[in-house]
Amino acid sequence: MAVTLPKLDQQIPSGPGGVEIAGFPQILHTRSFGHPDLLFIPLLEGAREAVNLCERLTTGGETREHAATMSGIQLVSGLLKDSSFSLSARGLQEEHFYFVDLAAGTISVKTRLYAEVSRRTSMFKVEIAGNIRDGIYAVRSVGDSSASLQFDEQQVRQPMFFSTILAEQCLRLKVQQDQSRGMGATPAAPDTTEMHLMVPVANRKIPVVLKQKELNGEWEILEAQLRTRIGELSPDATNHLQLLLAGLSTILAAVPGSASTVPAPSPSLVGAAKDSSRP
Repeated sequence: MAVTLPKLDQQIPSGPGGVEIAGFPQILHTRSFGHPDLLFIPLLEGAREAVNLCERLTTGGETREHAATMSGIQLVSGLLKDSSFSLSARGLQEEHFYFVDLAAGTISVKTRLYAEVSRRTSMFKVEIAGNIRDGIYAVRSVGDSSASLQFDEQQVRQPMFFSTILAEQCLRLKVQQDQSRGMGATPAAPDTTEMHLMVPVANRKIPVVLKQKELNGEWEILEAQLRTRIGELSPDATNHLQLLLAGLSTILAAVPGSASTVPAPSPSLVGAAKDSSRP
């Protein structure tokens, strides 16, 4: 199993980093390829190949645990073929730290991002995590369990995605949150209804939020990342969603302990976008 690393480029940030493979006793340390713009995609591709090997071994009669261990060893061997990687003891503090769990099928990296927007420079310590196969990744501030941004693999594969696009998105989101607090904005009421969806568009999946307006019960479409308004939903599709939510409410009401937590469907619910243009 080979992990193909890109050539170092002065325009792409480089630096040390660490990779932990679940079940492997040591950490892989790299002197030069730690930054996600260099390592995330090659490591993802190697992990995807290792997951396929794990599944073949499991089909052949190996236990899931043993298959994951053997596949992990192959992934480690693939990384060590590059002279930049070496084995090191646990406990080192790495600016970029990756964790791959082949049994669970997940990959993550904790890293620092730097961005400047409107003469404001900030540093963010974030965790990017997702499923090795699905290619959908949530971005969270370290220490905050709520996902703030979400991207698909096609976006992540853009050149210098982490150091430019993602860093700027994180900063813009931070600025927006600070402005909202400065204007005295209050958190959404506990009974505010929102729906988070991944909408297939061509070969991509776009994260959106459907949020119900408090005054008239209509639903608006928000961009999930910065929560900017895209449009609102038509009455026809609202009626379809009304039926869907009513059916879900009936099913969940029959589950012990869940009836008291499931809100009744709104009189006006989501449908086809009435206008997908931004204001």
